[in-house]
Order: sequence, then C-alpha cells, then structure tokens
Amino acid sequence: MLLKQLSPVIRRRTPVRIEILSSAENTSVLHNDLDDILVDASSCCEYLGYVDKDGSTGVKIECIVSEEEKQNTWHQLRLKHATDCYISADPTELSIEPILIP
Repeated sequence: MLLKQLSPVIRRRTPVRIEILSSAENTSVLHNDLDDILVDASSCCEYLGYVDKDGSTGVKIECIVSEEEKQNTWHQLRLKHATDCYISADPTELSIEPILIP
C-alpha cells in the first residue's frame, strides 16, 4: 500500500524524442548548437545522413531529452534554425536512403 502512495511522487517522466531534418551543410552548426544547449548531447543525439527523393543530401538528427530539456531545446533551436530546418517532437517516417557520413 505504501508503494501505491509513493509511486506518483517517484514516477519519472518518459523521455521525449526531438527530430531535426536539415540539409547536410547545416550539420556542424546544428551539432555545435546542440552541444551548447543540451547537458549531454554526445550521448542523447543520433545523426543519420540521407539522400532525399530529389537527390539532395540531408541529415536527420534525433535527440532523446527530458520533458524539461525539451522546452529549452525546442525554443533555442526554433530561434536559430526555424528557416533552415524542420524541427518536430513527433518524428516522421521518411522514405530515405541512408548514407554514411564519415
């Protein structure tokens, strides 16, 4: 019975996934900004290079963050990159061909 009373207090929030789609040219800028914004960007973000249907090369970045970190990350990325990339908390399914980025 004590566990049922404590569980809402101890319960942790589920991590949130943020997805960023951008041209490959923006990768280093986005990487630097994520390093500045996130507590541990190296372990919570995954980068995937792809070739779009129209032949353009892009990068898909997925970051797993806490709900608290999501708000700050979302706000800062929107301020800096609203015009040059797509940012979503609801990741999309793309028909992409993965490529390796050395």
